[in-house]
Amino acid sequence: MRIIKAVLLCASIALGGCGYTTKACFLPTSIRSVYVETFQNDTDQPNLENELRTRLIAFFQNDGNLKIASADDADAVLKGKLLRYSRQALRYANDETIEEYRLVVSAKFEFIDRASKETVVKADDFPADTSYFLQGSSAKSESTARSDVLDELSRRIVNKIITLW
Repeated sequence: MRIIKAVLLCASIALGGCGYTTKACFLPTSIRSVYVETFQNDTDQPNLENELRTRLIAFFQNDGNLKIASADDADAVLKGKLLRYSRQALRYANDETIEEYRLVVSAKFEFIDRASKETVVKADDFPADTSYFLQGSSAKSESTARSDVLDELSRRIVNKIITLW
């Protein structure tokens, strides 16, 4: 009986440390800081690149795995291009007026180790989207939806870099 209890105790201690989290950083240990370049803006939306850069920096700071540094001092650099900004009608009312839109922003990016000059993470078409209603209790402006989709894109980019997924 004592042996069974001892085995169960050891098993519970060993398994107690197991768990799932995406908080772990899987980047090389030499990369502890990042410089976020202003992305090239190939969309027809002015200032989108500056809004994205501000959000990316905020998401890196919030995540805490990488420190924000100057271009000269950073261990890695994040550079990219905004490829697409599109607004698509999702839902129509009976009178054929648009009730709901989907907003999609897509980017390509590279996360480069400055010491080795190697690309650590790369994505060629990395989208984020949100939908918004024009009327009713869930109504949003396009500018609010734009803010939401840039937050989502920034969150996804930072998560992809940190977790290498």
